[in-house]
Amino acid sequence: MIVWIDGAYGAGKSTLAEQLHRLLPNSFVFDAESVGNAVRDNMPHEVYYCEIFEGYDLWFQVCRELLAALTARFDGVVLVPMTLIRQDSFAKFAVPLRERGIEIVHVLLESSKELIHDRILERGEDEDCWCMRHIDDCLSAQRRYKDVVRISSLGQTADELAGEVIQALGLSCKGEPASP
Repeated sequence: MIVWIDGAYGAGKSTLAEQLHRLLPNSFVFDAESVGNAVRDNMPHEVYYCEIFEGYDLWFQVCRELLAALTARFDGVVLVPMTLIRQDSFAKFAVPLRERGIEIVHVLLESSKELIHDRILERGEDEDCWCMRHIDDCLSAQRRYKDVVRISSLGQTADELAGEVIQALGLSCKGEPASP
């Protein structure tokens, strides 16, 4: 199973993925951002450039192939913490992977603009950084998502958020059956 953990920049996706990885006995964190960096950094700027990875068809292709190869060899939960903004982006992963018989679910970590703003500053970025300039874009796009498991991060610890995801998806934690 692939669990795509979405949310605005600074919402806590990576923190949640790492906590889930600690709690789920057979899990792996897949870094879609490093794939995006490899794609973007290996394209001449004047030939092929986009502000977000979702503008690169090759990013979708490489991630899908890597995820398919990984799930063919790894019998566990693959966690993918990665922000998506465009409405059709998750489907560009989910449809082809599901056609191959791979289960993929979309989890959205929801938060407030204020909390996201503060977290971005806490991690050392400034008021005019790229993430700050795109908070509203993320939140607006993500309000329109359908068929997504919504988890609110407001006032919750990473452990509490992980517990919610584990329960919502019916996953087993530390070898125990998940609660109904």
